[in-house]
Amino acid sequence: MVIAHVLLFFSITYRRVDYSCALVNWFLRDDDVADEDTGMWTVRLEKDRWKQPVFEVINVDSIVRGAHLLPIFGTQRVPERFLFHEALDRYKSFFVNHFVDHHVHELITG
Repeated sequence: MVIAHVLLFFSITYRRVDYSCALVNWFLRDDDVADEDTGMWTVRLEKDRWKQPVFEVINVDSIVRGAHLLPIFGTQRVPERFLFHEALDRYKSFFVNHFVDHHVHELITG
């Protein structure tokens, strides 16, 4: 399984067939093993050698389900006026929370 940040859902028609697509930015695992303290995998957005995001168009049929990501906050305080929808842009690494519900836990660990 690979995690992606979906930026846009759209469809295209080619030869009278509609294709439902998504523009995504992939997350890459930080390590080959889960975090020792939490048991969760850590991921970060994929970037190219110029530190620019890497984008790809995928078919929505390849999406299994949503993922619950927890920012790795570090030692800095979270700003008082922090907006939740800024988290993917403000933090560099995230925990993949497989404890969010039974189905995610079974999908990731099973």
